[in-house]
Amino acid sequence: MNAGGHTIGVGHCNAFSNRLYNFTGRGDQDPSLNPTYAAFLKTQCRNLTDNTTFVPMDGSVFTFDNNYYVTVKQNKGLFQSDAALLTNKGSRNIVNELLDQKKFFTEFAQSMKRMGAINVLTGNEGEIRKKCFVAN
Repeated sequence: MNAGGHTIGVGHCNAFSNRLYNFTGRGDQDPSLNPTYAAFLKTQCRNLTDNTTFVPMDGSVFTFDNNYYVTVKQNKGLFQSDAALLTNKGSRNIVNELLDQKKFFTEFAQSMKRMGAINVLTGNEGEIRKKCFVAN
């Protein structure tokens, strides 16, 4: 569950503000988002198109820890992909397991080891993305 990488860093408002202002295209808020957290996010992200403001992905923005899973469990996952982890029994069980800090560190290390074994593209075979969610 590589989503644990969201434990460090920030998200730009335009990457998630649809959850605050236009979730189903009717000017509504994502009902799965913690209402108190959504109200806080609205004080930071004033509209759908704000592409300069950013907020922490979890409460411990500069610390590598399992707080990401704590926030996801509280329905405070910043992105839709974070919230989706609670919609499936299998992924929800993994979230619950990774609430244990020691288990998180062990599993994250294993996932990095597995990712390191993936054949990396070199030279002209691949690209380093400027934005992780879209090809250059």
